[in-house]
Amino acid sequence: MNKKIFVIFSVVFLLISGCNNVSSEQNVREIKLDDKIMPDDEFFPQPLKIVSLGDSLTQGVGDSQKSGGYVPLLETRLESKKNIGEVDILNFGKRGNRSDQLLSRIDKENDIQNAIAASDVAIITIGGNDVMKVVKSTFPSLTFENFEGARLSYEENLTEILSNIREINPEISIVLMGIYNPFFIFSADVKEMKMIVDTWNDSGKNIINDYDQTNYVDVADIFRQSDQNLLHTDYFHPNDEGYSLIAERIEMGVLEVLDADSSQGDE
Repeated sequence: MNKKIFVIFSVVFLLISGCNNVSSEQNVREIKLDDKIMPDDEFFPQPLKIVSLGDSLTQGVGDSQKSGGYVPLLETRLESKKNIGEVDILNFGKRGNRSDQLLSRIDKENDIQNAIAASDVAIITIGGNDVMKVVKSTFPSLTFENFEGARLSYEENLTEILSNIREINPEISIVLMGIYNPFFIFSADVKEMKMIVDTWNDSGKNIINDYDQTNYVDVADIFRQSDQNLLHTDYFHPNDEGYSLIAERIEMGVLEVLDADSSQGDE
């Protein structure tokens, strides 16, 4: 009888010891897991929401596929980056929009306001139609002075556009694309047109630089320096190759502003 009791006691003791050993091993494993180094941000790609605002360049007029100009190209380029997951771009481009009209749309259209509120980045193309309005009203006798009043109005509208976007979403990053010069087609004798476009772009760049988390993207040189035709058959809007180059330039602008935001967050 005593022998049986001894055997039973021995078995129970071994089971208890085994459980304690398992528990100890689990504790050791947990400690080891806690000590592991977490992977960097590229291991967990982050989704990106973008709202595109502006004129026909945002709408994609001139795109032979009618798929949205630079927007789908930019989407594809950004999604190829290791640290960026799914990219969702909402396109609110509208052909013919001037700066005063875009300002009005932001003030009145709930869809635009909701998109701004939910986005990480806003991309703006505006100003070309402001210039075009002056071209149409003063052609063929175009002078630098003809554009100054319109430029001052553009500056006021752009400032209000940026302020309203930030009022809706204080955390949103903003990328402004400059305008380019296709106007030589209207008059080869307008030597001041490059100066006019450069002055308007300087205005846009100076204004957006007054705001944090912003970037200015220059595209005028793309069209000025290219040996190939980058314009649609209307000689105003980009063609497919023009939009491809614009998408590449805007991609750089978006990545730069996101990197800057990330660096500020790490400080």
